[in-house]
Amino acid sequence: MLEKLPGKNLVLERLKDSDSESIYQAVVSSKKEISPWLNWLDSSYNKQSCDDFIRLQKINWESNLEYTYSIKDPSNQIMGMIGLHIFDLQNDVASIGYWMNTEYTGKGLCTEALMLLVENSLIPLNLIRIELVIAISNIASQKVARKAGATYEAEIKNRLRLNGSPISAQIYSFCPSN
Repeated sequence: MLEKLPGKNLVLERLKDSDSESIYQAVVSSKKEISPWLNWLDSSYNKQSCDDFIRLQKINWESNLEYTYSIKDPSNQIMGMIGLHIFDLQNDVASIGYWMNTEYTGKGLCTEALMLLVENSLIPLNLIRIELVIAISNIASQKVARKAGATYEAEIKNRLRLNGSPISAQIYSFCPSN
């Protein structure tokens, strides 16, 4: 997988240790808006959590299990993160998750990042499917999926657990035939 994916208004770049402080600040500044959808973003989240995450993602990248990118603007400012997670190696199926710093939402940037990652992973990695599993109440992420061209497939009961409670989720997909 390429370590840098340039787009029209942004660049997806493999996580680096030097990104830690910027990622941490982006998460903290957007915590109110993104924490309902991210179990890891609780009261214990701190800079060390961010450092540990980056270290784990570097290992997973080398193992070809996850490809996590920072989403950067042309001036190299981190706007969010997006990751491709290979969860079914036998069937070549992956999922994508993403979040954006609130300062950059509503501008089409997350949609661009999603489209960029899909076009650089679906066929090149010989995937037969990329899924997005989005909490039923996460309207913003559902809009991103639809605008990026994902196909809505279903609403599944008890598909996710957020804050300890099972919740329904919508399933979207990208397939080579889409």
